Amino acid sequence: MKTLVVRENSPLLPYLLKTLVDFKRNKIKNLLKFKSILVNGAVTTKHNHPLATGDKISILTDKNAKNRQLLQFGIQIVYEDDDIIVINKPAGLLTVGTEKIRERTAFYQTFEYVKQSDPRKRGRVFIVHRLDREASGLLVLAKNMGAKSFLQNNWQKFEKKYLAIVHGTPKEKSGTISSFLAENKFLSVYSGKKTEESKHAVTKYRVIKSNEKYSLIEITLETGRKHQIRVHLKDLGHPIVGDNRYSEKVEANLKTPAGRLALHAYYLAFNHPVSKKRLEFKSELPESIKKLTSFFY
Repeated sequence: MKTLVVRENSPLLPYLLKTLVDFKRNKIKNLLKFKSILVNGAVTTKHNHPLATGDKISILTDKNAKNRQLLQFGIQIVYEDDDIIVINKPAGLLTVGTEKIRERTAFYQTFEYVKQSDPRKRGRVFIVHRLDREASGLLVLAKNMGAKSFLQNNWQKFEKKYLAIVHGTPKEKSGTISSFLAENKFLSVYSGKKTEESKHAVTKYRVIKSNEKYSLIEITLETGRKHQIRVHLKDLGHPIVGDNRYSEKVEANLKTPAGRLALHAYYLAFNHPVSKKRLEFKSELPESIKKLTSFFY
């Protein structure tokens, strides 16, 4: 991997053309096109991306670029540095493994990528939080114990927002759902009384668009419990489209074009474990969920 430090403000492509004198113009454009240029750890493809003095540009070699593609099953790298890696997890993929499923997980694939990116170092990856198998969206993983401890100890300072499409239209355009969640012997979660085993959960929601069938809503989590969003929206009377575990609308789910749980972790913000700089990431709705948004037009 080749690294450059920007000495003066400039758009990205002109800077690369001026600096990489041994690279032909088409090769530089291809590096951008195939996501082999990182600015401050984030993949950048825009030719006019503004550079500022002090920015770090990483240029992936053919070997590095190949390693980035080792993340299988549709995982995308959103950001990476020496301490953390942020990925976009597709629906249908476990965050961590089970006794039966080990390799087909976001954790394992990210671990393999980190390990192979630099074989001289001991590749390590640590789970900070999880997403449901059926959900998609942003996940941050730590690359050392210090980063893991910092992120987990500051979990309450994270900003976590989701987009979901639910059946029907909530009476209130925004609100807060609060309950105590427990898990039954079938591993399903439910709201109940406060007990030693139950955990308090708080979910905020805001309706963005709606029609007679569906509503697109934004969810902000104050806590992060297992299946929290899915159970709370069921409690609200508006289960998530495609949720065959917590919805009685199985037949309606089968008729929707999404073919999956319509829940996506689209926004994540937190302080970097080393620099303490506030980092903010956004992820577009996957095409599978975008199909449902056509119902609002």
